[in-house]
Amino acid sequence: MIVDAHCHIGETPHYRQSPEDLLHQMDDNGIDRAVICAAGRHIVVDNQEGNRLIADAVRMHPDRFYGFACVNPWYGQRAVDELQRAIEDGLIGLKLHPSMQGYWAHDPLVEPVISAAIELDLPIYIHSGTPVYSLPLQIIELAELHPDGKFIMGHMGGADFYVDVPSSAYRAPNVYYETSLTCHVGYVDEIVVRAGHERVVFGSDSPTSQQAAELLKIRLAILTDSQRVDVLANNILRLLGVDAGGEQ
Repeated sequence: MIVDAHCHIGETPHYRQSPEDLLHQMDDNGIDRAVICAAGRHIVVDNQEGNRLIADAVRMHPDRFYGFACVNPWYGQRAVDELQRAIEDGLIGLKLHPSMQGYWAHDPLVEPVISAAIELDLPIYIHSGTPVYSLPLQIIELAELHPDGKFIMGHMGGADFYVDVPSSAYRAPNVYYETSLTCHVGYVDEIVVRAGHERVVFGSDSPTSQQAAELLKIRLAILTDSQRVDVLANNILRLLGVDAGGEQ
């Protein structure tokens, strides 16, 4: 089984992807399931509209998709309320994008949303790699402040800020590392050594990147067969609280 831990449904000025587009890509690449979240304005301002779009896609394809809610912490209590509503609507995680939404990842602004997500036992995916708001060390500090949280560092710092990731992995054992948009298979190898393969999850960031290219990094990484199975599916399923049959 292969589970893509990070994909988008919706449109931005740069791309458009429907649920059917993603399913075709998944079928072409042998990917069984995907975690989906909103895109563009649905991340930044129109959160409820985007979350409903994702929930509808999950209902249409419950055997293929898991949905993450997007809320903007600048909305304060409204963001907390929307997160609760979206979870009641069937979504099972939280996606934050500090550089698009406009705050430092470890800013006190995020505290109400983070606390609500932890209380709901949700994995929290946070985009990283875009200065000045989405830096790996900011996410590490946030995770240290919330040791009961389950954080996924999207893109492992990306191309420019990966250097901060291996040396800080020991500080926050509740941070998991998602592999999309990292520019070298050696980065995957290093984080497996530093953090342990149990804290690494495969993702593509489709359609920003191609699933085939992102899968190739995992297939080339220095992993045993059982470790590769964990990175490609078991680790994210454990974070989501679902079994291989899709049941929570």
